[in-house]
Amino acid sequence: MDTDILVESKIEEGAALIRHLISDQFAVSVAFWVKRNEEGLWYLYIATSSVRAERLNDAYRIVFAALTDSPEYLISPSEIKVITSTDPIAADAIALRDRNPSREPKRYRERRLGNLTTEEVCIYPRRFPLEVREVPNGPWQVLISEFDDVWLECDSEDDARTIASARVLEEEALEQKHPNEALAKELEKTAKVMEKYRMGFGSRSLRWHAQEVRQLADAKVGK
Repeated sequence: MDTDILVESKIEEGAALIRHLISDQFAVSVAFWVKRNEEGLWYLYIATSSVRAERLNDAYRIVFAALTDSPEYLISPSEIKVITSTDPIAADAIALRDRNPSREPKRYRERRLGNLTTEEVCIYPRRFPLEVREVPNGPWQVLISEFDDVWLECDSEDDARTIASARVLEEEALEQKHPNEALAKELEKTAKVMEKYRMGFGSRSLRWHAQEVRQLADAKVGK
């Protein structure tokens, strides 16, 4: 990656990786790219509450496994820093993100995060997938209505987690300003699973978003 410029493709790949981790029930409290003053290199910080500080090696294994699952990612393991959500760096990043809510990754110049002096920071917006659970001696379920405590019974864990990530994908699509075939495919895959459980409105919405994302690619080719 260019040591001076955080290119859009890297921001998109980082978002896809975060979405992948969230769909696997890996808690991401905040995620952001940082350009350090002393090095001039960009690093993707991922803060999680899934593990304690003494078990960060486990978190790294999960993140690196997600990279391996998607070979199209150009993010290198050496560019990733995993920290706990209680780390002062994460706490300051969360405070900065929540003071300035945005639907898109937001950039800041010369901000100090914990003990980290930065030249530039790019923080991803906050996203929440639906809750998933496994009933004792029973099926996997996804919470489709928090107000009424309505749980949808699914045939598999994969189906439950796919449906749980639907609104995260929709937020990604709403923010999308650049062609992204990987996102379009994920939208269509999720729509297909939702159709299986007769979630017609949600599946139609995701297919529409997939079409919109692909139209961005067509428009770029036509220029």
